[in-house]
Amino acid sequence: MSFNLDKSTWKRVRLGEVIRRSRTQVDPVSSGVERYVAGGHIDSEGVTIERWGHVGDGQMGSTFRYVFQPGQVLFVSARPYLRKVGVPDFSGVVADKTYVLDAIPENGLLQEFLPLLLSSEVFIQYATAEATGSMNPRLLWGPMQRYEFDLPPLDEQKRLADLLWAVERHRLSVASQREALHAVRMRWLSAAIEGLLAEGTAPFETTWARSPESGWSAPPVDNATGRYVLSLAALGPDGYRRSQLKNVPDSPELRSATLAAGDLLVSRANTVDAVGRAGIFDERREDVSFPDTMMRLRLVDSIRPRFAEAVLSSPHGRAHMRRTAAGSATSMVKINRRSLAKLAFPVVAIDRQEQLLGELSGFDTGVASLDSLLVETRALNSSLLAQIFGGSR
Repeated sequence: MSFNLDKSTWKRVRLGEVIRRSRTQVDPVSSGVERYVAGGHIDSEGVTIERWGHVGDGQMGSTFRYVFQPGQVLFVSARPYLRKVGVPDFSGVVADKTYVLDAIPENGLLQEFLPLLLSSEVFIQYATAEATGSMNPRLLWGPMQRYEFDLPPLDEQKRLADLLWAVERHRLSVASQREALHAVRMRWLSAAIEGLLAEGTAPFETTWARSPESGWSAPPVDNATGRYVLSLAALGPDGYRRSQLKNVPDSPELRSATLAAGDLLVSRANTVDAVGRAGIFDERREDVSFPDTMMRLRLVDSIRPRFAEAVLSSPHGRAHMRRTAAGSATSMVKINRRSLAKLAFPVVAIDRQEQLLGELSGFDTGVASLDSLLVETRALNSSLLAQIFGGSR
Protein backbone atom coordinates (compact mmCIF):
# COMPACT_ATOMS: atom_id res chain seq x y z
CA MET A 1 0.00 0.00 0.00
CA SER A 2 1.32 3.44 -0.93
CA PHE A 3 0.10 6.84 0.28
CA ASN A 4 1.68 8.90 -2.53
CA LEU A 5 2.15 11.66 0.04
CA ASP A 6 2.69 15.25 -0.97
CA LYS A 7 4.86 16.59 1.86
CA SER A 8 5.30 20.07 0.43
CA THR A 9 2.79 21.48 2.95
CA TRP A 10 4.31 19.70 5.94
CA LYS A 11 5.99 21.84 8.57
CA ARG A 12 9.34 21.12 10.23
CA VAL A 13 8.92 21.20 14.03
CA ARG A 14 10.62 20.09 17.20
CA LEU A 15 8.78 17.53 19.31
CA GLY A 16 8.95 19.78 22.36
CA GLU A 17 6.95 22.43 20.50
CA VAL A 18 3.93 20.18 19.99
CA ILE A 19 3.75 17.99 23.12
CA ARG A 20 3.64 18.53 26.85
CA ARG A 21 4.61 16.18 29.66
CA SER A 22 2.29 15.62 32.60
CA ARG A 23 4.11 15.39 35.93
CA THR A 24 1.14 15.09 38.31
CA GLN A 25 2.06 12.84 41.25
CA VAL A 26 0.02 11.10 43.94
CA ASP A 27 0.45 8.45 46.59
CA PRO A 28 -1.35 5.66 44.72
CA VAL A 29 -2.38 3.81 47.89
CA SER A 30 -3.83 6.70 49.86
CA SER A 31 -5.42 8.29 46.79
CA GLY A 32 -7.26 5.12 45.80
CA VAL A 33 -5.52 4.49 42.48
CA GLU A 34 -6.24 0.91 41.39
CA ARG A 35 -3.84 0.25 38.50
CA TYR A 36 -0.23 0.79 37.52
CA VAL A 37 1.54 0.25 34.20
CA ALA A 38 5.14 -0.98 34.08
CA GLY A 39 7.32 -1.48 31.03
CA GLY A 40 6.41 -5.16 30.92
CA HIS A 41 2.76 -4.26 30.45
CA ILE A 42 3.45 -2.39 27.20
CA ASP A 43 3.85 -4.45 24.04
CA SER A 44 6.43 -3.54 21.41
CA GLU A 45 4.14 -4.71 18.62
CA GLY A 46 1.42 -2.05 18.86
CA VAL A 47 0.27 1.18 20.47
CA THR A 48 -2.56 -0.08 22.67
CA ILE A 49 -2.06 -0.90 26.36
CA GLU A 50 -4.23 -3.79 27.50
CA ARG A 51 -2.37 -5.03 30.58
CA TRP A 52 -1.64 -3.53 33.97
CA GLY A 53 -0.81 -4.39 37.56
CA HIS A 54 -2.91 -3.84 40.66
CA VAL A 55 -1.52 -1.29 43.09
CA GLY A 56 -1.81 -3.69 46.02
CA ASP A 57 -0.15 -6.69 44.35
CA GLY A 58 3.21 -6.16 46.07
CA GLN A 59 5.09 -5.81 42.76
CA MET A 60 4.81 -2.02 42.29
CA GLY A 61 7.93 0.01 43.03
CA SER A 62 8.10 3.20 45.07
CA THR A 63 8.55 5.45 42.01
CA PHE A 64 5.11 4.62 40.59
CA ARG A 65 3.54 7.98 41.42
CA TYR A 66 2.94 9.69 38.07
CA VAL A 67 -0.74 9.82 37.16
CA PHE A 68 -2.10 9.10 33.69
CA GLN A 69 -5.63 9.29 32.33
CA PRO A 70 -7.35 7.43 29.48
CA GLY A 71 -6.10 8.56 26.10
CA GLN A 72 -2.77 9.96 27.27
CA VAL A 73 0.35 8.55 25.62
CA LEU A 74 2.82 6.56 27.74
CA PHE A 75 6.42 6.39 26.52
CA VAL A 76 9.03 4.32 28.37
CA SER A 77 12.24 6.33 28.18
CA ALA A 78 14.48 3.49 29.39
CA ARG A 79 15.96 1.31 26.63
CA PRO A 80 13.97 3.04 23.88
CA TYR A 81 15.01 0.41 21.33
CA LEU A 82 12.37 -1.82 22.96
CA ARG A 83 9.70 0.44 21.42
CA LYS A 84 7.50 0.74 24.51
CA VAL A 85 4.82 3.30 23.69
CA GLY A 86 1.06 3.00 24.03
CA VAL A 87 -2.30 4.48 24.87
CA PRO A 88 -4.41 3.15 27.79
CA ASP A 89 -8.18 3.37 28.05
CA PHE A 90 -7.99 3.45 31.86
CA SER A 91 -6.34 5.60 34.52
CA GLY A 92 -3.46 4.71 36.81
CA VAL A 93 0.16 5.50 37.68
CA VAL A 94 3.54 4.90 36.07
CA ALA A 95 7.13 5.13 37.29
CA ASP A 96 9.45 8.07 36.78
CA LYS A 97 11.05 6.62 33.64
CA THR A 98 7.74 6.53 31.79
CA TYR A 99 6.66 9.85 30.31
CA VAL A 100 2.97 10.78 30.34
CA LEU A 101 2.41 12.83 27.19
CA ASP A 102 -0.25 14.98 25.55
CA ALA A 103 -0.26 16.51 22.08
CA ILE A 104 -0.90 20.26 21.80
CA PRO A 105 -3.55 20.56 19.06
CA GLU A 106 -3.31 24.36 18.97
CA ASN A 107 0.36 23.90 18.00
CA GLY A 108 -0.57 21.54 15.22
CA LEU A 109 -0.42 17.95 16.59
CA LEU A 110 -3.36 15.59 17.09
CA GLN A 111 -3.38 13.33 20.14
CA GLU A 112 -4.13 10.20 18.06
CA PHE A 113 -1.15 10.97 15.79
CA LEU A 114 1.38 11.19 18.64
CA PRO A 115 1.76 7.47 19.52
CA LEU A 116 2.26 6.65 15.84
CA LEU A 117 5.08 9.17 15.62
CA LEU A 118 6.76 7.79 18.75
CA SER A 119 6.56 4.21 17.45
CA SER A 120 8.10 5.04 14.07
CA GLU A 121 11.47 3.55 13.22
CA VAL A 122 13.12 6.91 12.57
CA PHE A 123 12.15 8.21 16.03
CA ILE A 124 13.24 4.98 17.76
CA GLN A 125 16.61 5.24 16.02
CA TYR A 126 16.98 8.82 17.24
CA ALA A 127 15.89 7.90 20.78
CA THR A 128 18.31 4.98 20.91
CA ALA A 129 21.23 7.10 19.68
CA GLU A 130 20.47 9.90 22.16
CA ALA A 131 19.89 7.64 25.17
CA THR A 132 22.46 7.98 27.97
CA GLY A 133 23.73 5.38 30.40
CA SER A 134 25.46 2.06 29.77
CA MET A 135 23.52 -0.44 31.88
CA ASN A 136 20.03 0.98 31.36
CA PRO A 137 20.20 3.69 28.67
CA ARG A 138 17.48 6.30 28.87
CA LEU A 139 16.21 9.06 26.59
CA LEU A 140 16.14 12.16 28.77
CA TRP A 141 13.39 14.73 28.39
CA GLY A 142 15.68 17.38 26.93
CA PRO A 143 16.94 15.36 23.95
CA MET A 144 13.44 14.03 23.37
CA GLN A 145 12.09 17.57 23.02
CA ARG A 146 14.82 18.39 20.48
CA TYR A 147 13.73 15.70 18.03
CA GLU A 148 12.80 17.27 14.68
CA PHE A 149 10.32 15.90 12.16
CA ASP A 150 7.97 16.97 9.37
CA LEU A 151 4.43 17.46 10.65
CA PRO A 152 1.44 17.10 8.30
CA PRO A 153 -1.52 19.51 8.46
CA LEU A 154 -4.21 18.54 10.94
CA ASP A 155 -6.63 17.17 8.35
CA GLU A 156 -3.94 14.95 6.85
CA GLN A 157 -2.89 13.78 10.33
CA LYS A 158 -6.49 12.76 10.92
CA ARG A 159 -6.63 10.80 7.67
CA LEU A 160 -3.33 9.02 8.32
CA ALA A 161 -4.14 8.33 11.96
CA ASP A 162 -7.53 6.83 11.05
CA LEU A 163 -5.85 4.38 8.69
CA LEU A 164 -3.04 3.42 11.08
CA TRP A 165 -5.44 2.96 13.98
CA ALA A 166 -7.57 0.73 11.75
CA VAL A 167 -4.47 -1.42 11.20
CA GLU A 168 -3.91 -1.45 14.98
CA ARG A 169 -7.51 -2.56 15.62
CA HIS A 170 -7.05 -5.33 13.07
CA ARG A 171 -3.86 -6.44 14.83
CA LEU A 172 -5.67 -6.54 18.15
CA SER A 173 -8.51 -8.56 16.64
CA VAL A 174 -6.13 -11.13 15.15
CA ALA A 175 -4.14 -11.31 18.40
CA SER A 176 -7.39 -11.89 20.32
CA GLN A 177 -8.38 -14.69 17.95
CA ARG A 178 -4.96 -16.27 18.34
CA GLU A 179 -5.18 -16.09 22.13
CA ALA A 180 -8.67 -17.61 22.11
CA LEU A 181 -7.63 -20.46 19.81
CA HIS A 182 -4.55 -21.14 21.91
CA ALA A 183 -6.72 -21.28 25.04
CA VAL A 184 -9.02 -23.82 23.37
CA ARG A 185 -5.94 -25.81 22.31
CA MET A 186 -4.65 -25.92 25.88
CA ARG A 187 -8.04 -27.00 27.28
CA TRP A 188 -8.21 -29.77 24.69
CA LEU A 189 -4.63 -30.84 25.38
CA SER A 190 -5.26 -30.85 29.13
CA ALA A 191 -8.29 -33.11 28.77
CA ALA A 192 -6.51 -35.42 26.32
CA ILE A 193 -3.41 -35.84 28.52
CA GLU A 194 -5.49 -36.34 31.67
CA GLY A 195 -7.43 -39.06 29.86
CA LEU A 196 -4.22 -40.85 28.91
CA LEU A 197 -2.82 -40.47 32.42
CA ALA A 198 -5.89 -42.20 33.79
CA GLU A 199 -5.00 -45.28 31.73
CA GLY A 200 -1.61 -45.69 33.37
CA THR A 201 1.61 -43.80 34.08
CA ALA A 202 5.31 -44.36 34.59
CA PRO A 203 8.08 -41.98 35.74
CA PHE A 204 9.29 -39.85 32.86
CA GLU A 205 12.81 -41.23 33.26
CA THR A 206 11.60 -44.62 31.98
CA THR A 207 11.26 -43.02 28.52
CA TRP A 208 14.84 -41.76 28.40
CA ALA A 209 17.32 -43.50 26.15
CA ARG A 210 20.03 -41.85 28.23
CA SER A 211 20.31 -39.30 31.02
CA PRO A 212 19.57 -35.69 30.02
CA GLU A 213 22.61 -33.74 28.87
CA SER A 214 23.55 -30.24 29.96
CA GLY A 215 24.57 -27.59 27.44
CA TRP A 216 27.34 -25.03 27.43
CA SER A 217 27.24 -21.25 27.54
CA ALA A 218 29.68 -18.54 26.56
CA PRO A 219 29.55 -14.73 26.60
CA PRO A 220 28.17 -13.29 23.36
CA VAL A 221 30.49 -11.45 20.99
CA ASP A 222 29.85 -8.67 18.48
CA ASN A 223 31.89 -10.08 15.60
CA ALA A 224 30.65 -13.09 13.69
CA THR A 225 32.39 -16.34 14.63
CA GLY A 226 30.13 -18.80 12.84
CA ARG A 227 29.07 -20.31 16.15
CA TYR A 228 25.78 -19.74 17.98
CA VAL A 229 24.09 -20.71 21.22
CA LEU A 230 20.36 -20.57 21.89
CA SER A 231 19.01 -17.80 24.10
CA LEU A 232 16.47 -18.45 26.86
CA ALA A 233 13.73 -17.10 24.59
CA ALA A 234 14.29 -19.99 22.16
CA LEU A 235 11.87 -22.08 24.25
CA GLY A 236 8.53 -20.30 24.33
CA PRO A 237 5.08 -21.38 25.54
CA ASP A 238 4.42 -22.87 22.08
CA GLY A 239 7.70 -24.73 21.76
CA TYR A 240 10.91 -23.95 19.90
CA ARG A 241 11.32 -20.48 18.40
CA ARG A 242 13.72 -19.92 15.55
CA SER A 243 16.18 -17.03 15.29
CA GLN A 244 16.72 -16.78 19.06
CA LEU A 245 20.49 -17.06 18.76
CA LYS A 246 23.54 -15.45 20.32
CA ASN A 247 26.84 -15.24 18.44
CA VAL A 248 29.56 -16.72 20.69
CA PRO A 249 33.25 -17.64 20.51
CA ASP A 250 33.87 -21.13 19.21
CA SER A 251 35.18 -23.78 21.60
CA PRO A 252 35.37 -27.58 21.94
CA GLU A 253 32.84 -27.40 24.79
CA LEU A 254 30.31 -25.62 22.60
CA ARG A 255 30.84 -28.09 19.80
CA SER A 256 30.11 -30.94 22.21
CA ALA A 257 26.67 -29.37 22.76
CA THR A 258 25.87 -29.07 19.03
CA LEU A 259 22.20 -29.59 18.29
CA ALA A 260 20.72 -31.91 15.69
CA ALA A 261 17.28 -31.64 14.12
CA GLY A 262 14.78 -33.47 16.31
CA ASP A 263 16.52 -32.85 19.64
CA LEU A 264 14.09 -32.34 22.49
CA LEU A 265 15.10 -29.44 24.77
CA VAL A 266 13.81 -28.52 28.23
CA SER A 267 14.46 -25.22 29.96
CA ARG A 268 16.40 -26.04 33.13
CA ALA A 269 16.76 -22.51 34.54
CA ASN A 270 14.32 -19.69 33.86
CA THR A 271 11.55 -17.67 35.47
CA VAL A 272 8.79 -19.49 37.35
CA ASP A 273 6.43 -19.25 34.39
CA ALA A 274 9.04 -20.36 31.85
CA VAL A 275 11.10 -23.02 33.65
CA GLY A 276 10.52 -26.48 32.21
CA ARG A 277 9.35 -25.24 28.83
CA ALA A 278 9.99 -27.79 26.11
CA GLY A 279 10.61 -27.60 22.39
CA ILE A 280 12.09 -29.57 19.52
CA PHE A 281 15.01 -28.09 17.62
CA ASP A 282 13.79 -28.27 14.02
CA GLU A 283 16.62 -26.66 12.05
CA ARG A 284 19.05 -28.54 9.85
CA ARG A 285 22.31 -26.80 10.69
CA GLU A 286 25.45 -27.70 12.57
CA ASP A 287 26.50 -24.37 14.07
CA VAL A 288 24.04 -24.10 16.97
CA SER A 289 24.61 -25.31 20.54
CA PHE A 290 22.26 -25.36 23.50
CA PRO A 291 23.12 -23.46 26.69
CA ASP A 292 23.66 -24.68 30.22
CA THR A 293 20.22 -23.32 31.10
CA MET A 294 18.69 -26.16 29.06
CA MET A 295 18.76 -29.96 29.01
CA ARG A 296 18.71 -32.15 25.93
CA LEU A 297 16.62 -35.33 26.08
CA ARG A 298 17.03 -38.41 23.90
CA LEU A 299 14.07 -40.79 24.19
CA VAL A 300 13.51 -44.50 23.63
CA ASP A 301 12.11 -45.51 20.24
CA SER A 302 8.63 -46.15 21.66
CA ILE A 303 8.14 -42.46 22.52
CA ARG A 304 7.65 -39.81 19.89
CA PRO A 305 9.57 -36.63 20.82
CA ARG A 306 6.57 -34.51 19.79
CA PHE A 307 4.40 -36.49 22.17
CA ALA A 308 6.84 -35.88 25.03
CA GLU A 309 6.85 -32.18 24.12
CA ALA A 310 3.04 -32.15 24.27
CA VAL A 311 3.01 -33.79 27.71
CA LEU A 312 5.61 -31.38 29.07
CA SER A 313 3.78 -28.32 27.70
CA SER A 314 0.35 -29.47 28.89
CA PRO A 315 -1.12 -28.07 32.14
CA HIS A 316 -0.14 -31.38 33.78
CA GLY A 317 3.50 -30.94 32.79
CA ARG A 318 3.61 -27.22 33.54
CA ALA A 319 2.15 -27.78 37.03
CA HIS A 320 4.86 -30.35 37.79
CA MET A 321 7.59 -27.94 36.69
CA ARG A 322 6.31 -25.09 38.86
CA ARG A 323 5.80 -27.38 41.83
CA THR A 324 9.29 -28.89 41.74
CA ALA A 325 11.29 -25.80 40.73
CA ALA A 326 13.78 -24.55 43.32
CA GLY A 327 14.70 -20.92 43.86
CA SER A 328 13.15 -17.54 44.47
CA ALA A 329 9.80 -16.89 42.81
CA THR A 330 10.98 -13.35 42.00
CA SER A 331 14.07 -14.44 40.04
CA MET A 332 15.47 -17.45 38.20
CA VAL A 333 14.38 -20.88 39.39
CA LYS A 334 15.70 -24.29 38.40
CA ILE A 335 14.60 -27.83 37.86
CA ASN A 336 17.00 -30.75 37.90
CA ARG A 337 17.16 -34.22 36.38
CA ARG A 338 15.78 -35.81 39.50
CA SER A 339 12.65 -33.68 39.60
CA LEU A 340 12.12 -34.02 35.84
CA ALA A 341 12.52 -37.80 36.10
CA LYS A 342 9.60 -38.04 38.55
CA LEU A 343 7.03 -36.48 36.22
CA ALA A 344 4.09 -38.89 35.79
CA PHE A 345 4.17 -39.78 32.10
CA PRO A 346 1.29 -41.50 30.24
CA VAL A 347 2.17 -44.95 28.99
CA VAL A 348 0.47 -45.41 25.61
CA ALA A 349 1.28 -47.09 22.32
CA ILE A 350 2.77 -45.17 19.42
CA ASP A 351 -0.48 -45.20 17.45
CA ARG A 352 -2.24 -43.44 20.34
CA GLN A 353 0.59 -40.91 20.53
CA GLU A 354 0.32 -40.21 16.82
CA GLN A 355 -3.45 -39.89 17.04
CA LEU A 356 -3.09 -37.17 19.68
CA LEU A 357 -0.40 -35.40 17.64
CA GLY A 358 -2.56 -35.50 14.52
CA GLU A 359 -5.48 -33.88 16.32
CA LEU A 360 -3.16 -31.37 17.96
CA SER A 361 -1.72 -30.38 14.58
CA GLY A 362 -5.14 -29.04 13.56
CA PHE A 363 -4.97 -26.49 16.35
CA ASP A 364 -1.34 -25.72 15.58
CA THR A 365 -2.12 -25.06 11.92
CA GLY A 366 -4.77 -22.54 12.94
CA VAL A 367 -2.44 -20.83 15.40
CA ALA A 368 0.32 -20.70 12.78
CA SER A 369 -2.06 -19.10 10.26
CA LEU A 370 -2.95 -16.38 12.75
CA ASP A 371 0.73 -15.88 13.56
CA SER A 372 1.42 -15.35 9.85
CA LEU A 373 -1.41 -12.84 9.67
CA LEU A 374 0.08 -10.97 12.63
CA VAL A 375 3.44 -10.83 10.87
CA GLU A 376 1.78 -9.44 7.75
CA THR A 377 -0.11 -6.86 9.79
CA ARG A 378 3.06 -5.70 11.53
CA ALA A 379 4.83 -5.46 8.17
CA LEU A 380 2.01 -3.33 6.78
CA ASN A 381 2.14 -1.04 9.80
CA SER A 382 5.91 -0.67 9.49
CA SER A 383 5.61 0.13 5.79
CA LEU A 384 2.99 2.81 6.39
CA LEU A 385 4.96 4.39 9.23
CA ALA A 386 8.09 4.46 7.05
CA GLN A 387 6.21 6.24 4.28
CA ILE A 388 4.96 8.89 6.71
CA PHE A 389 7.97 9.45 8.93
CA GLY A 390 10.87 7.99 6.97
CA GLY A 391 13.22 5.17 7.90
CA SER A 392 12.51 1.46 7.56
CA ARG A 393 11.82 -1.46 9.83
